Amino acid sequence: MAPQPPLQPPAAFDDYGLPPCDPTLTSYFDQGFLKAAYDGDLSDVRKGAKVVGRGLEGRRLAERLGAVRDGIGMGLLHSAALGGSLPVCRFLVEDLRLDIDAAGPHGETPLTFAMGIQNVAMVRYILEQGADPEKANAKGSTPLHFATGIGNLEIVELLLSNGACVNGLSLGGTALHAAVHDGRDDIVKVLLDNHADHKITLSGTGYTALVIATMVGSLKCVKLLLEAGADVDGKSNETPLMFAASTGGLTDILKCLVLAGADANVTDSLGRAPIEIAARSGRRKDVEILFPVTSRIPSICDWSVDGIISHVKSVCPQKKAMLATAKFKAHEAFKNGNYLVAAGIYKEAVELDPHNATLLANSSLCFLRFGDGVQALKDAQACRMMRPGWSKACYREGTALMLLKEYGKASGAFLDGLKLEPGNVEIEDGLREAMKALKMSS
Repeated sequence: MAPQPPLQPPAAFDDYGLPPCDPTLTSYFDQGFLKAAYDGDLSDVRKGAKVVGRGLEGRRLAERLGAVRDGIGMGLLHSAALGGSLPVCRFLVEDLRLDIDAAGPHGETPLTFAMGIQNVAMVRYILEQGADPEKANAKGSTPLHFATGIGNLEIVELLLSNGACVNGLSLGGTALHAAVHDGRDDIVKVLLDNHADHKITLSGTGYTALVIATMVGSLKCVKLLLEAGADVDGKSNETPLMFAASTGGLTDILKCLVLAGADANVTDSLGRAPIEIAARSGRRKDVEILFPVTSRIPSICDWSVDGIISHVKSVCPQKKAMLATAKFKAHEAFKNGNYLVAAGIYKEAVELDPHNATLLANSSLCFLRFGDGVQALKDAQACRMMRPGWSKACYREGTALMLLKEYGKASGAFLDGLKLEPGNVEIEDGLREAMKALKMSS
């Protein structure tokens, strides 16, 4: 067999950080053998199996063929699954008895490679052959989390029907958390129909799926969760109603939560009721919705919609004390690994001091630690606009872009930072990593 270029994992595996293939770790014969499996060339695969397994049979033959790997650890069955070849997979599994759950690069199995290319027929076959629907990869992510992440409803249903645990945890969250975060109400419905537990909180935050659905602004997910009996006030100090009141464009969600009996008198970390938060942002419609269910606040003399809005706008808050409290609480949350909670507190602080670039930089860092590149980038870019001459803002933007696999843009951000602060070791390291990743991905 002629040597072939190394196979590369599909884009669906980008978040898993699979390394580039090193062809020097694989013989020319094995490269061709693996390429034949990927291409679905059953004839060449049969020939290769005869050459590699000469004189062997049964378990010893399966072990020998299972040892054929490329430079990142992909075997024959992984390659066939990645290439979408059912005939080759059948031959390898049914005739040669290769391990259906063989661990490949970073613990990925033939099942997850089939999921990566969203080949439903291949996924179904592998599950029928006894693949473990619960086998986690090296990062602790199960197939159900992976299927939810790529947004394939049919594969989610296949996994559940084959015994996947609907409430399994990965990186502190369930598949329900992941589906809600992505606004996939169709997958949320299937998970809830299969008894997904909406009471489980995202590790390190205390946030239930309902809180996350509110944060991302998914009205459909909010309604599905409430219909399933989710606690309308959540389990953390930050209730879904607080998030709805503090974010523009969530009036429909705010109304839905109020109709479901949300407590409008619970205050945030700065001691503000949801109606005060909405009034401070000038959202009259939200204030009108909250007014009938909010107990009178003694400090507001004119207890009416207009009176509340006028009071909040006229009273100068004790910003210094409130900011100090917010910063302290955010620091404590960050120190304890509660990055999403810390980001929420920094958001409240930014409302008090909207021109404070440091607060945005800290919020961006929280989202980076939590793994949310989109929000981290949003805060970093806002920080750069506010302080274009600050190298740290460039560094935050570059780091967020690295998390999003935007290596070219990340290199540009790091370069901008070095122009502002030549010799900054942290930024130099970031640029070096970005250039290396850009070269490998090209």
